[in-house]
Amino acid sequence: MNMVVEGEQSAAGEPWGGRLWLAAAAVVVVAFLLLSHNISIWPMADDEVPTLVELGVQTIVPTAFSVPAVQLERLPKALPVYYAFQRLALRFLPHNEFGFRVPALICALITAGMVFVIAARWRGLRFAIALAIVINASQLFVYLAQIDRFYAMPHLLLLLSLTAIWLPGGANLVAATAVLSTLTILSHNVTVAVFVLTFLAACTVFVLARLGIANARLPFYVLVRSGVAAAISVGLYFGFVRPLVAGWHSTGNPTPVLVSFVAHAGVPLVALGALAGWVALWRRESSAPVVWSVVMFVGSLCFLQFTGMTWNPRYFLFFMAPLWLLAAYGVEFVAERLGQPIFRPAWYGCVVLLMLPNLLSHFQDGSRHDYRQAAAVLQESARGDQPILSDDAETISFYLPDDFQRRLFVRTKAKQFPAAEFFLVARSNAWTALPQIPGRHMDLLAEIYRRRFDQFSHILRVYRVAPGALR
Repeated sequence: MNMVVEGEQSAAGEPWGGRLWLAAAAVVVVAFLLLSHNISIWPMADDEVPTLVELGVQTIVPTAFSVPAVQLERLPKALPVYYAFQRLALRFLPHNEFGFRVPALICALITAGMVFVIAARWRGLRFAIALAIVINASQLFVYLAQIDRFYAMPHLLLLLSLTAIWLPGGANLVAATAVLSTLTILSHNVTVAVFVLTFLAACTVFVLARLGIANARLPFYVLVRSGVAAAISVGLYFGFVRPLVAGWHSTGNPTPVLVSFVAHAGVPLVALGALAGWVALWRRESSAPVVWSVVMFVGSLCFLQFTGMTWNPRYFLFFMAPLWLLAAYGVEFVAERLGQPIFRPAWYGCVVLLMLPNLLSHFQDGSRHDYRQAAAVLQESARGDQPILSDDAETISFYLPDDFQRRLFVRTKAKQFPAAEFFLVARSNAWTALPQIPGRHMDLLAEIYRRRFDQFSHILRVYRVAPGALR
């Protein structure tokens, strides 16, 4: 995240001292309560078990692994920093749902505290509190802090890299940028795009200021450091990453990418970010980080929309920094224009209320399908050696005994349904059509879900499928 830049020391910036550290401690405590809530209770998400297999902690029969088989070997090679970190951490942690998620939780807590301190030093406590609200009440941030996968740790490294790019200093920060950007890319390869976009946004702001179109003076060292990060990104991608990931295909996201981005970011944050962008242009904002955030956010949306790949919504986390900064800027802008100081805390409270439906929805079901309960239904209902077809077969296998795992198959990979009786575990949302198998009677054994307050739903249905003709 951005800090004070050259020639832009803000009079409102919070000085080092007891008040800053007390406020930061309060933010970390609140973040801990939010990020750790039910972390040991949520069932395994669909990304977590593959992580354990790739780490060598869990074994899965080949018929139950839904992702490409080459992923087991290539992904740890493409992301050596993340897997080394996770493998080391799990040596000292219990091998259960809680222990697997602790490293991500710690990284997210460091992120929450670090971002608050940097924001307070740059624009003061009022802005820092606004930024803490938009980040720590973000459903996507909370969810990915509670999942054993390569999200929270590379996200922390990404924000440290952006800090090194913007922090005033000499050649030592160029070296820090180079090291941090390398570690970030080798923790999650999607960050290559973020670093390239960072450089392009910096170039745009720099040129606009030179042409007199923008008031923001972007320090030359930001251009240099972001260029170093971008050059390292391009070099690593073509020289190291691409040979490893060539030929892989995304599992896909049927929702249009911008609709999906808005849904996962949250409409309130997107609206506040849009307000901030309009205000920055209308006021001809002189703060380089704010103008950079506007350009970066627009560039990110264009990149997500016009690239040929389908995006896993969890990858949106790495493109959220400019939106979060703009949303906090929008919150601060409204607060400054309220007539009575007493109205300002009320406005901050309104922002919290706007974000609550998504956050409380997450706390209903952990934003995941409950394969633990589905496994219990199977163990209670299956009395013979009937095959089991399941979406996310590797996830439900975590809760099934060995004899059940041996007859577990990935539903999407099945070329034909068994002629004999079998069980089907199908995931869906509230709008997905019910599964049908022509000519076969399907007995619904369980419909597993928790009612949410937002547009997302995570429904699992367990069926017993009667015998029929081979299909």
